[in-house]
Amino acid sequence: MLQSAMIKIIKASSKDNFTREWNAINIPHYGKEIRWTEKPFSFKAVENGKMIGKIEGKYESGVINIATIMITSNARGRGVGTMLINKAEEYGKKQGAHRTWLVTGKHWTENLFYKKLGFDLIATIPDFYFHTDFVIYTRLIK
Repeated sequence: MLQSAMIKIIKASSKDNFTREWNAINIPHYGKEIRWTEKPFSFKAVENGKMIGKIEGKYESGVINIATIMITSNARGRGVGTMLINKAEEYGKKQGAHRTWLVTGKHWTENLFYKKLGFDLIATIPDFYFHTDFVIYTRLIK
């Protein structure tokens, strides 16, 4: 691999703006001018004043990414996870989202839950976090 003696790779900061260069590739990539938008979300399920579940993620320019969803063990199987995902998608729909996606462990029991909700398995990521196989699920927002 050739490297120029004049090029250095150094730490960037949030003040380093590269917007014009990013915008220049939008038409070749998307066929139109776009404005990338990200809005984080976080919702919790509460029962008798106690949190029994939480979902976090972000709206990213037309899609909802579910980063985490957790339900307490005594609340599982009661529809809490479904309600949280529906709330995230309701939020996404208001932002203009058409699709939801998430990453989870390939052999985790939660896979049955996502399949039951109509998520499609679209990819496997071998040897990912902590050398564990993961998968990507997605579904259209209704």
